[in-house]
Amino acid sequence: MKQNVSSSITTEIFEQREKHRRSLFSNVWSQMVPKVFKDVPRYYRPGNIVASLGLWEIWVWQFVRTINLLPQYQVLDVCAGTNDVGIRLRKKEPLISVTAIDRSQEMQIEGQRRAKKTGLQIASIIQDVHELPFPDSSFDVITLQAASRHLQLDKVLPEIFRVLKPGGFFYHCDMLKPNNPVVEWLYLRFLRISVFMTSMIFGSTETTRKCNGYFGDAIHHFYTTDEFSDVLQLIGFSNIKCKRSIWGGMVGFHAAQKVSI
Repeated sequence: MKQNVSSSITTEIFEQREKHRRSLFSNVWSQMVPKVFKDVPRYYRPGNIVASLGLWEIWVWQFVRTINLLPQYQVLDVCAGTNDVGIRLRKKEPLISVTAIDRSQEMQIEGQRRAKKTGLQIASIIQDVHELPFPDSSFDVITLQAASRHLQLDKVLPEIFRVLKPGGFFYHCDMLKPNNPVVEWLYLRFLRISVFMTSMIFGSTETTRKCNGYFGDAIHHFYTTDEFSDVLQLIGFSNIKCKRSIWGGMVGFHAAQKVSI
């Protein structure tokens, strides 16, 4: 990973962009996305593998590799979904404890089934992640993977910062806006086709199919890897590092520390 040095996102720009994202997607976030996550737990992992032409597994593996763990660490997995990241982290360091939080009960039911199948224990909390139900400085490590596009960052990131212990690290991975406009144009069109084909293959519900266009729009109005680094700096994080995947940063990995006071 490389240290981020850009500063293109100011507080004012961040507030404006989050307000714009809310104006575009608040109804989708509150009404449609919860229904999608009632539908997809049964095929979430294979669906992502198919839609990404197999790259999904590589991205998750790369993300988990970036996360530094020590025995007895308290880890919070935000928007934990089906506990894919939490399970991998417990396998990587069996002596950590992992708490999963997600507003989708259906995703967490599947996640708990998968965890128990592998003989691993992961605590589960069903709640909207924009208000985390934990005291200040509760966790050594916090992760957020493949979900930030569906969140209000000006609400959830300060909460993550609050419950992270001084000296602790926040690790983030998501599909971000590519730096190159040509790459973005090609990528979003590929995404529309791949999501449509995946929904057909796995028999998605009508609501899930209606969200086909949203997934591309969410990325178009999201942040590049460097912009996301700037956002983390605005929130108060330090020692921010980012790594771009192939194809102009369409997937980004970030690590950021809450420096001890």
